[in-house]
Formats: sequence, C-alpha cells, structure tokens
Amino acid sequence: MKLAFFYRQLNQGGIQRVIVNCANYFAEQGHDVSLILMKREGEYHELLHPAVKVIYFESLSKISLYRSLKTILTKEKFELLFSATPDLNTLTLLYKIFSRTKTKIVISEHNNTIVFFKHMKFSLSKLSFLSIPILYRYADAIVAVSKGLGDKLRKVALLPEHKITVIFNPAYSNLLEEQLSVSVKHEWLGPQAIPLIISAGRLTEAKNHQLLIEAMHLLSKKRTARLLIIGEGHLRQDLQQQIDRLGLSHVIQLPGFKLNPVSWMKEADLFVLSSDYEGFGVVLVEALAAGATVVSTDCDYGPAEILEDTYGYLVPVGDTAALAERMEFALDHPIPKGTLVARAKEFSTENIMRKYNQLFTDLIEK
Repeated sequence: MKLAFFYRQLNQGGIQRVIVNCANYFAEQGHDVSLILMKREGEYHELLHPAVKVIYFESLSKISLYRSLKTILTKEKFELLFSATPDLNTLTLLYKIFSRTKTKIVISEHNNTIVFFKHMKFSLSKLSFLSIPILYRYADAIVAVSKGLGDKLRKVALLPEHKITVIFNPAYSNLLEEQLSVSVKHEWLGPQAIPLIISAGRLTEAKNHQLLIEAMHLLSKKRTARLLIIGEGHLRQDLQQQIDRLGLSHVIQLPGFKLNPVSWMKEADLFVLSSDYEGFGVVLVEALAAGATVVSTDCDYGPAEILEDTYGYLVPVGDTAALAERMEFALDHPIPKGTLVARAKEFSTENIMRKYNQLFTDLIEK
C-alpha cells in the first residue's frame, strides 16, 4: 500500500507518538509510507523508521495551506491518507470534495471534541469544528481512539453508528521496550530514595497540573514524597510560581520534556494523570508498561477504558482532596507490576495495527 500520515509537526504529544508508531509499523511491513508535516520542528523526528519519507508543506500561510496539501497529494497519488484532529481532517476532506481524488481519506479523532472546542481561542481552527456535521460524512472512514469518544463524535457529527470505527491507540511498541531499558539519572533517584511520583504531559490547561500540585501540597502534610512533572508548555512559569508559593520546591520539580518518558516512569512508585479531559491517554499505557501504579482523574475519555477499575485508581475530575487521598492510598497499595505490564501489552502496536491494517486494506480494495 502507498500510505500517507498527515499532521502538523512531531513535537511532544500523544497524537504525535501514535502517528510515529503507525508510520513505523507500516514501513516495517514493507509498505510505501510517507509522513506529511506542516512544520519541520519536533523532537520525535529521530524516532521515525528510516524508510518513512517525510514531506513538508511549501508554505504555512493560511491562504496557502490547501494549495500546499493539494500539490503534495496530486504529485504523490497516495492510495490512502490518514489525518488527525478536526482542522486537519477538514482540510483533507475539502481536498477530497473539490479534487474528486481516488485517494481514500481516513480521519481520526483523538480529543474530547466538545470540550476541546470550548477551550480553544477563536481562530480558523475553531471554525473548522463547526463544519464537522457537514464534512465528516465525506470521509471514507473515521477512527475514534476510545469508545466514549466515538459515542460523543457520533452525536456531534450527526453520523450513523457504522460510520465510526473505534481503535485504541498503539501505545506499546518495540521502541517503548527499548526505552524502558535506558537508565536515567536524577538526584531523587537511587537506593533508599524517598517515594517518587511522576506525571508526564504538556504543561497546558487540559492536563491541570495545578490540581496535581495542590494535591501534592495536601499529601506532603501527611507523608514524605516527591513529584516530577515531565513535559514542557506555556504554563511552565505559572506552575513554577505555584510550586514556589506553596513552598514545595524541595518536593516538586519540572525537569522539562524527555524523549523517553517511560525510562523515568519505571523509576516511579506512582504515576498520576490529573487531566480535565483526554481522548485516550497514551501516557497511561506507557506508565502501565513501566510497571508504575496509576492514579488518574476519571475524565472523558480514555482512562476508565484503559484502567477498567482493575489496573489503576480513578478519582473525580477537579477534586483536590480526593486526588491527594487516592495518591496516599496508592503509595501504600501498589498494584503488581506484572499485572500492569500485561495490561499495557494489550495496547501493543502488533495488536492495534492489525485493526488499522484491515481497515486500510478493505478501503483500498473496494
């Protein structure tokens, strides 16, 4: 198959990791795989399989985005194009409608569409959400990365149930296994170290690290523990100021973005996700793979489907006291690592990509 995966850039983020895992898998299987990117920046470039061809947009001016995509697709004549997020999905579907291309278009949703729309600033991207009920019906297939997300998307896009395929994210890969073997160094790691809690994700509003810091403040009054929040984002300064204001600089650190977060997770006694909303939660699977007991907000969508009341602890969204209490409980009641790793492997690239391979093959052979 001649396939293309389309996204903005390969900076930190769960969607980017999924795009890389998908492209690498099909390249390893001997298919002709390209990755179309709007920008050249991003830390995940070095994770790409050598056989994956990377194609960049000619221009990033808003009036040229459609022309840039059209130029690439007209030249390459892919059998199938896979895109993610509403604004890029909209762009690919407009191309399908106006060009009458034979290229099969598969679009995917990775976020809580309604909440994400409400939190976005007014922009061209936000306007693209309004076109979902009109344009999404023209896709050859639509993938939602969790059952809850799929149910919500059906209502938002006014689509029949058969139009949406739920395929969990391929979060457990060979690359992840390699990263688990990498050792990391930090002043808080080592024999007889104080219990360590780790969180990982972009430092943005959706991840609500403010809640986690407040919960850590409550927990620190009861027991000794430390927290590393891995990731970068525009809220770094605000979060650091919150840490300093609460007098927690000896308890919480922001070590920045790490290309191999699972190498850090394997050193943790506990992993915590404090998000207000998710589409799936790739980072939770990574934490399970690292053998870390997990505490997560029961946000829409993903955590409850991944943890299933068995593989981690869930707390209400936005409840500081409940998060602090469950973190304390989890430190005293860790879940066996073997149980967690076995669950993570259910989201392996091999298992998940079989479903993508079947979907892509069926569409191309039609």
